[in-house]
Amino acid sequence: MSDEQRFGEGQDNYLQGMRQAAEAARQFGSAAGTAGATGAAAGEAAANAAAATVQAGVEGGKAVAGIAAGTAAGGPWGAVLSAAWSLRHTLFKILIFLCLFLLFIIIAVVSLPSIVFNNIFRTDPSTVDPNAPTEVTASFDDMSAVVSDCIQAGYDAALAEVDQIIADGGYDYDLSMQALVNNALISTEYDTCYVLAAYSASMGQRGTTKADLQSKLNAVADQMYAVTYEVEQTQVPVESDDSADSSQDDSGTDTDDELEMQTVEYVACTIHPFDQSVILTAFGVDTNAQYDQFNVTYGEAILNMSNSLKMTMYGTAADGSVPPISDAELNLFLANLDCSGKRKELMRCALSLVGRVPYFWGGKSAPGWNSEWNTPKLVTAAGSSSTGTIRPYGLDCSGFTEWVYQTALGVTLYDGTWNQWDATHAIAKEELLPGDLGFMAVPGTVPVNHVLLYAGEDADGNMLWVHCASGTGVVLNSPDYVTQYRRRNDIDLEGDLTPAVSTTEEAGADG
Repeated sequence: MSDEQRFGEGQDNYLQGMRQAAEAARQFGSAAGTAGATGAAAGEAAANAAAATVQAGVEGGKAVAGIAAGTAAGGPWGAVLSAAWSLRHTLFKILIFLCLFLLFIIIAVVSLPSIVFNNIFRTDPSTVDPNAPTEVTASFDDMSAVVSDCIQAGYDAALAEVDQIIADGGYDYDLSMQALVNNALISTEYDTCYVLAAYSASMGQRGTTKADLQSKLNAVADQMYAVTYEVEQTQVPVESDDSADSSQDDSGTDTDDELEMQTVEYVACTIHPFDQSVILTAFGVDTNAQYDQFNVTYGEAILNMSNSLKMTMYGTAADGSVPPISDAELNLFLANLDCSGKRKELMRCALSLVGRVPYFWGGKSAPGWNSEWNTPKLVTAAGSSSTGTIRPYGLDCSGFTEWVYQTALGVTLYDGTWNQWDATHAIAKEELLPGDLGFMAVPGTVPVNHVLLYAGEDADGNMLWVHCASGTGVVLNSPDYVTQYRRRNDIDLEGDLTPAVSTTEEAGADG
């Protein structure tokens, strides 16, 4: 049998190739629509359909090995690329890759918020902003800034409401501001990706604009942070009119013998944490209603879009995997602690970040809530596998413990686990009290150390630690690797007086 290749042998049928490419796209749309697949699931359906199409078009099974290798390397998408590249004619390769590009656009349309990606893919030309960014990170930053500004407007509205309550009641301003409980500063709960996903879903991924997003969020700004208050009274010393000229003794020293006590009213206001449900109100979303584009509810569609955006921007959706501790849970936890007011304040600040702040190598922050947390940033600190990658900004382990001490007590633990070790002294395990520190190891004995804050025991007697853990962020759990127990030097943690908050310096990196 001759090995000579005859004319026309192995040629690709271009018309058939186009039909198969169109069928792959049709299969993808059907799979996504009937199964309710979004994000990765929709992409898998698309890739499997396209892979089957390409494999059917390969001459004589000659690309089987290439398809197998592609599948091993990159799943069904790898199979598509390997099979397509093994084809003999360039035109067919071009058709396949055009098909893949169209599938990618479809995936982007159905699984990523259009408010971020429309200006890049121009899937809705009528709302493309010629002055908006056309690069993914820049577009996300632009939309994140809009959300942040609107949330800030909501916080400003809450502060204005506090001022109005004081003014309307004629309450003492200084005493009222001293009594203000501002949970908004350390217990913010808004999720930028969720906000952008909720808005895009509410619009059916069509007609989304920055101005509309901003207008709808600003319309509910005064509902974002609820304000409640109670009227209180106290006695304050005042100087009587007839003793104003005789308030010094013979030596010229002031005396309060002539001072009178007066009852003064003030108002104790509480600014509550961000109300996530306001986002749904702003966009008129019923999470239980059926989402038109898929066989899922709006709630499921928004969550899928949000996670897809997090995967695209951060490489992970894990930043939302740890559930935040509610205010009610936090108050109950603190009520059950048998320790001083200072130690409870440390725990209040520490637990307020659980599930809300991700781990970020080298992450440090000044006291109070940092609006840059959870926004994408480049990891610049050396020494980690994440160095040079873009991650949601947060804290590292020593950045977290330093933030807690600074925010709660205005006391520094200094930067890095080495310095925090040196600023503390050893105590026995039995001496541990909430707010004391635990270390994974003695500094220098492990490549990367880890520091945690002791939070007490659970009902079963397990030691609880609150810390910023790699891969999860701030979490409350019972790790078994803590071997060293230490307490801050030269500071009385047993009183109830909370010092003023001070700032901390920029820090280096560790675990």
